Amino acid sequence: MTAPRSPLVSRLVAALVLLNAFVYVLVAAALWQSHQQYERQAIQATQNLAQSLAINVSGTLKKIDVGLFSIATESERQLARGGIDEESINRFIYAQHQLIPEVEGLRIADAHGHVLYGDKVPAGPARNVSDRDLFKRLAANNTREAQISDLGVSRVTGAWSMAIGRRITAPDGSFAGMAYALLPLDWFNSLYHPFDLGPHGMISMRDKDLRAWFRLPPSPAMNTPDGKAIVSQTTSDYVHNHPEGATYETVVKLDNTRRRMSFRPIDGQPLFIFVGQATEDYLASWRQEVMAAALVLLIFSIISIAITRHAYRTRLAELESIEALSNSREELLRSETRFRTLHDATIDAVWLRDKDFHMIDCNPAAIRLMGARSRAELMQTAPDDLWPPVQPDGTLSTVKRDECLAQLRRDGNIRVEWVYKRLDNGESFPVEVLMTGLILDGHPLLQMVVHDISDRKAAEEQIRHLAYFDSLTGLPNRRLLMDKLDQALKASGQSGQFGALMILDLDNFKLLNDTRGHEIGDRLLLAVAQRLMQTAEPAGMVCRLGGDEYVVILENLGHERTVALHHAETRTEIIRAALDQTWPLQDDDLPFHSTSSIGVTLFQGQDTEIRTLLKQADVALYQAKAAGRNAFCLFSPALQDVIDTRSSLESALRGGLNRAEFQLYYQPQFSLDHGLLGAEALLRWTPEHHPAVSPAVFIPVAEETGLILRLGQWVLHTACEQLVRWAQQPQTRDLKIAINVSARQFHRPDFAARVRSALEATGANPARLQLELTESVVLEKVGEVVERMQQIRQLGVTFSLDDFGTGFSSLSYLKQLPLDQIKIDQSFVRDLISSGNDAAIVRAIIAIGRSLGLQVIAEGVETQDQMVYLTSMDCRAFQGYLLGRPVPMRDWQRAWHDWQHQDAQAG
Repeated sequence: MTAPRSPLVSRLVAALVLLNAFVYVLVAAALWQSHQQYERQAIQATQNLAQSLAINVSGTLKKIDVGLFSIATESERQLARGGIDEESINRFIYAQHQLIPEVEGLRIADAHGHVLYGDKVPAGPARNVSDRDLFKRLAANNTREAQISDLGVSRVTGAWSMAIGRRITAPDGSFAGMAYALLPLDWFNSLYHPFDLGPHGMISMRDKDLRAWFRLPPSPAMNTPDGKAIVSQTTSDYVHNHPEGATYETVVKLDNTRRRMSFRPIDGQPLFIFVGQATEDYLASWRQEVMAAALVLLIFSIISIAITRHAYRTRLAELESIEALSNSREELLRSETRFRTLHDATIDAVWLRDKDFHMIDCNPAAIRLMGARSRAELMQTAPDDLWPPVQPDGTLSTVKRDECLAQLRRDGNIRVEWVYKRLDNGESFPVEVLMTGLILDGHPLLQMVVHDISDRKAAEEQIRHLAYFDSLTGLPNRRLLMDKLDQALKASGQSGQFGALMILDLDNFKLLNDTRGHEIGDRLLLAVAQRLMQTAEPAGMVCRLGGDEYVVILENLGHERTVALHHAETRTEIIRAALDQTWPLQDDDLPFHSTSSIGVTLFQGQDTEIRTLLKQADVALYQAKAAGRNAFCLFSPALQDVIDTRSSLESALRGGLNRAEFQLYYQPQFSLDHGLLGAEALLRWTPEHHPAVSPAVFIPVAEETGLILRLGQWVLHTACEQLVRWAQQPQTRDLKIAINVSARQFHRPDFAARVRSALEATGANPARLQLELTESVVLEKVGEVVERMQQIRQLGVTFSLDDFGTGFSSLSYLKQLPLDQIKIDQSFVRDLISSGNDAAIVRAIIAIGRSLGLQVIAEGVETQDQMVYLTSMDCRAFQGYLLGRPVPMRDWQRAWHDWQHQDAQAG
């Protein structure tokens, strides 16, 4: 047996090597992909954190700059009047410090460097800062821009701080001193400590010469003794070639640790934020995967060697047996043995049947394919027991068999698809059968070669599914919907029964997608699809149109329209209630509550086109949303009239703008500490020869049509003109006016320029104008929103966050926004006394505002009990009917005396 052994060994060894090589390559590819994924995650993490920190620091520096600009301007104004009044300027500095809680102090040094004014200035001889580099730069350069110093030890507090200063210019143009703020190093530490970048992660801030100002974790030697930066050449090259920011990998010289680094410039300052994550940290899990993979490969190699060895011994024994048999039999028997070996080694199932269709022979593959326990069991099984009664095309199996045999007699061989069922479990499976007629020893035989095509059929089904079903939810898509709806219309025409078409979409889905990411949005879409199938089926069919829109087709609702209408309403309400639930979208997150709006239209027969049905349901859906969402609406001719009415309202709205039919009403805002603070300007519309139209009616139309841009600009300009008129009267010159800004208006790229234009055109004091933004405005494109707010805030305009607590805002977003005030929504104030939950929410909002240094004002205060309760929670500012209703400016003077009388009684 030495002759056949050598090639057998070679084949088995080759197969073993190829198999192991293939598995090793697959594992290596998987590990490489995993390594790339960890790299991408590290890059994304460092980039996002560097960008976020740069925006945060930039926003804080800009806020400090605005305060210093105000102090410098006030100082120059007092100098122009003859001299600085110590009490007045210290009070003004204290007020500015309340808006900038981040700084350690705000101070003024005169032209000789003596620190004379400011908060936290110790008694005794004045401190002198004339030797400070910041003072020298401002004294030498007549600049209106803020300057930043290197880190140094404050001579007032003794703590490490960074100074930001602005020049004060005397009326004759000479240097009169500087206004400066001290930003303590501890503020940076508190800003960056919450972030976790792993055991060896780091965050640092460096100047344009790459000298380190601070570093987390701290290092004993961040710079050389002569002040030069200690950085790698890679870092220096990247900062020099990519000042806008970049991501790279380097070995940090301070601790010789390799890190993935990202840096971003701080807007408007010669500073950079560096964020680094050590490769040994973010690749730790990957290295564990490598160890696990190596262990698995070792085990696989051992098992594959053992299997190959067993196969070699088995095959060698078979060869020895065949050779012994062939040597002991005559040539005929050897020929038969070779045929049997070939027959049995065939991968596909093969069997022979006689003219009566009885099985007379089969190979081992046939036994395995049919799930038989032995060759004898398979051969004794009747043909009818090997297949189901009916084939997939609806033909009886016996009839189709006879048709195939007739074709075989004509053609000699045929190829046909068939369905068999296994003997062990009765499961059906598709096959392809090659039937060939043979003559053996003068007897006609039928040879059948059977190939399992389950995988091919599954692939075909998958292709069909991709063409007609939604890839995310598995529901029928728009293409299949059209076919199903056409079939439903035909069935309705034949039976005479009504059906219903329902279009629904999820309320506020875009906000969820924007705030929590598309992955969470996809989870909600999938969960809604599953709940719809549980609720609507089997009597209805559910489809997904796309986005967050779904379609449900209901059939057999009855022959009478009233009955069908009742059934449709009942089924729709069941579906609406099923979707008005909480959805656990993340294991570590609070459940998300979602609602839906639904439009429904009835159909009977094929009198109405599919396109028209979809439009009718869409119109009803629009009306359901207009009614407040979380509702359904049935289409009717009257509903079409509503849509027409809306169109008329849009036309009237355009005419009202042209005819100046709009005016502002002003509702007062009060403070327990300062009395009347100002007013919120509210838009009112009284069409000519018609009653007034509620803002709840015309504002949504203005938003949808874009007319809100013209209205918003008119409100802004009118409010500024009123501020100018108030400034001319002693009793009103310190009052503020707050106006609401729509999302569409705020997100225009030129909005900051429009605010500046209105202020310059009217001459209004920017400090007396306050813009109110809702949470839905500020949560969309947060980075862009913060930048735009900073631009407007540099003008002196303040910001208020309206309806706080009703949306999805978080502290992480709130910290980034340059706000001055937050408003407690009236929905919480309304049930404040009777609802413990509302009281807890109000208490939390007040605490948040206090911790962030923001003014908190409660709107919707209508009763004295609400006022007392809010005061007990340390809420100091109020707005509502209890204190004053909105009035036009012509009635403001009379109302002014009433408010003064109320203040006198309260005092």
